[in-house]
Amino acid sequence: MSVPETMVGDGDLYNPYEDTELLREATAAGRKVADIIYLSLGETWNGAAEGLVAALGRDVPPHSHGYVLSPYGLPTLRRMLRSRIPAEHRLPPSARLGEEYDVAVSHGGTRNAMFHFGRLMAQRSRGPIARPAVVCSSPGWDYPGVFGALGYDVHRFPLDPGTEYQPDPGDVARTLRKARAETSGPLLLVVNAQHNPTGGNWAEDTVRAMVRAAREVGSGVLVDDAYYALHDPGVTPVSALRILLEEFGALPAARRPPWLAVRSLSKQFHCNGWGIGALTGPPDVLEDLLGRLLPEYGFVSSVPLQAAMAAWLGSPESDDYLARQRGEYALKRVHMAQHLTGELGYPQDAFFIGPCGPYLLMRTPPWYGARTDEPYRSFCLRRSGVLLGEGHMTTPGALPVTGQDHVRLFLGPGTRTLTRAVQRMAAAGLTWQGGPATGR
Repeated sequence: MSVPETMVGDGDLYNPYEDTELLREATAAGRKVADIIYLSLGETWNGAAEGLVAALGRDVPPHSHGYVLSPYGLPTLRRMLRSRIPAEHRLPPSARLGEEYDVAVSHGGTRNAMFHFGRLMAQRSRGPIARPAVVCSSPGWDYPGVFGALGYDVHRFPLDPGTEYQPDPGDVARTLRKARAETSGPLLLVVNAQHNPTGGNWAEDTVRAMVRAAREVGSGVLVDDAYYALHDPGVTPVSALRILLEEFGALPAARRPPWLAVRSLSKQFHCNGWGIGALTGPPDVLEDLLGRLLPEYGFVSSVPLQAAMAAWLGSPESDDYLARQRGEYALKRVHMAQHLTGELGYPQDAFFIGPCGPYLLMRTPPWYGARTDEPYRSFCLRRSGVLLGEGHMTTPGALPVTGQDHVRLFLGPGTRTLTRAVQRMAAAGLTWQGGPATGR
C-alpha cells in the first residue's frame, strides 16, 4: 500500500508532518512514492466501506447541504447513535439516557473533541491559577500533545510488556494521587481500554479500579473508545463507558466528576477524512461542550457525511462489514506473528499483537540501539522502502518527549502487502540480529 502522490504535494508551505518529510527525503534519494509501503498512520486511502461511499451518493437528502440548527449533530445520525451506543456498550438500565448521560455527534475528529473537553475542564476550574493535569499511559496515543497545548501538566503511568501492556491499578492510583497533590486545578484520567498502539484489551477489573481511583481524587475521566468496535471475533471489548456509568452512578449527582467518552466511526469504516463519531457524556457536559463552546469557533460541519453515515449504520450491510473486518484483522495478526518470528527473527517477547485495534507494537532491534543520528523508522524507510509508525505518538511538528525504542506497524493493508513489507525489511538486513534471520 503506497501513498497517493496527490496526498503529499503541498508546495513550499510549512508541513509539520514528519511522514511527509520522510517521504520527500526518500523520493529525493531516488525512490518513487508508489514504491513505498506505508505502514505508519492507520490509513489505507482506498479501503473505505463501499456501501458507505455508495450511501454518500444515494442517501443524502438535499437539506443536508445546509446548516444544521442544532450543535449536537444531524438529528438522524444522533438518533441512530443514541440507540446504538447503549446497546453496543451494554449500558446498565439504571443509567438513564437523557439524565445520567446523553449522546451527540462529533465532527472534526476525536482529537478535536478531546481538545475542547480539556478546554472546558480548565474553564470550569475554581482556581484560575492552578495548572490542570492529565494522567495517561506510556506508551500511548498523543494525549500529552492535546492537553499539553492547553497548559496541562502530563503524568504517565507505565505499561509493561511483561504483563501484556495491562495497567497496574496501583501505579495508576499512585500517579493520580501525585498529580492531585501537585495541583488544586482540574485533573483528568485517560482510559483507553482498547489500547493504541498495542491493541491490548484492558481487563474489566483493571478499568474499574482505575475509575474508582479517579473517583477517589475527584478526577474527571476521558474514555477514548477510538477502536472499541475493532476486535478479534470472540473477543468482548471491555466497555470503560459502562464501568464508568456504574461507578459514577453510585455518587450523588453533585459529586460526580465531569467525564466524556469519544468514539470514532471513521476508524471503524476506513474513512478517517470524514472525522465523524459519537460523544457520550453527562448532559451538562455536552451542553457546555457543544451548546456553549462550539459556537465560539464553528458550526456543525460534514453534514452530508453525517447523513450518509446514518443511512449506512441503519443497514445490515454495516454490521456485515464490521464482522468481515474483524475476521480479516484476526488472520493478519496470526500472519504477522509468523513472519516476525520467521523472516525477521524476532523473539516472541520483542513484539506484541493484541486482540483489538489495527496495530502491532515491535521493539527496535538491539543492534540499532547505539545509533543516535537517525530514527529507526527513517533508517528502515531509506533501506527498505517501508515506512513504519512512531511507537510513542507525538504531535506533528513536536519532538518526541519519550524514547522511540518501539515502532508501530499498521495492519490495515492486505496480507500480500504486509508480507512484501517484511520480506523487504529482511532483505535489507533489518532483522532482530541484523543481517539474515536465523528463522525460516
